[in-house]
Amino acid sequence: MNKFTKLIPLSLRKSIRPLSNKIRSIVRRLLRTQMDRSTLGDLKADLASAGFSVGDILMVHSAMSKVGNVDGGAETIVKSFLETVERSGTILMPAYGAAGEVEEGMKTGSIIDLRTQKSYMGKITEVFRTWTGVKRSSHPFSSVCAIGNDTETMLADHWKNPNISHIDSPLGRIVEKDAQIVGIGVSIAVGMAVSHVLEDTDETFPIEVHSPAFKAKYVDSNGGSVIRDIIRFDPEVSKTRIGSPNTEWINEMLTKHFTKLGTMRHFRFGNADSWVMNAAPVFEELKRLAKLGITIYLTETQWKTMNGGDPSIDSWLARG
Repeated sequence: MNKFTKLIPLSLRKSIRPLSNKIRSIVRRLLRTQMDRSTLGDLKADLASAGFSVGDILMVHSAMSKVGNVDGGAETIVKSFLETVERSGTILMPAYGAAGEVEEGMKTGSIIDLRTQKSYMGKITEVFRTWTGVKRSSHPFSSVCAIGNDTETMLADHWKNPNISHIDSPLGRIVEKDAQIVGIGVSIAVGMAVSHVLEDTDETFPIEVHSPAFKAKYVDSNGGSVIRDIIRFDPEVSKTRIGSPNTEWINEMLTKHFTKLGTMRHFRFGNADSWVMNAAPVFEELKRLAKLGITIYLTETQWKTMNGGDPSIDSWLARG
């Protein structure tokens, strides 16, 4: 949330958002009609070619606009994943909201209800959220949705700790289970979210990224009223986090790095350039890099200072 947005009252922001989202959706839908058409069979073939199979645990991040013109739209995309991993597998998707709105809502009496609160993470995640049988973890702005064999294990304990990405959180479980993180038409930035597990569990992490705890009240996906402490990531520190404006350089650097390691594998899904990484090796490499002072919050200026003024990615990759 930028400084200008903060000046707009929460109630007005909420009233404007549906119109803004509708306009954005219309523009993206028009762009998709210009792309090659994909069927359910096409998308399942793409997933099979990429090596996905029955029983996999997949954390899927996505951009509908990049997938293109799909028969049946987002519903077909969700089906392609569900039919690929079948009932013995598990599909997870983020259903994140806005931390600032939750904090403001505590002051104004506007309470998040996870039974109806929409995902801010795109059309595919919103369709998935409302899919029959999908469950949602208990967190007012960083919930994760899942369906499949390991749903209970992945989601059940999110409420037990004030931190977002504690060891028993969905992200913690993704690392524990070595689930596959899938990016459909999105950058590596979303895959770097497992760094939050490191930040929330490792006292040696080189920078402090948290804001003080605040009391949050919300309604969970079962209709229960929850009041608990929540620790969010500091919005000021997060301004330099990968995926934020002007962080393209570290996005490129880490994409090349994890591709060179063989951790990041690339494939095509519909019209979308896509990738997959196993969570456990990503977590271990991020831990190694953090000990060198290299984190997903590193600025280009800080990097140049650390690297003797050399801004090149190749010099950094040469360190191994």
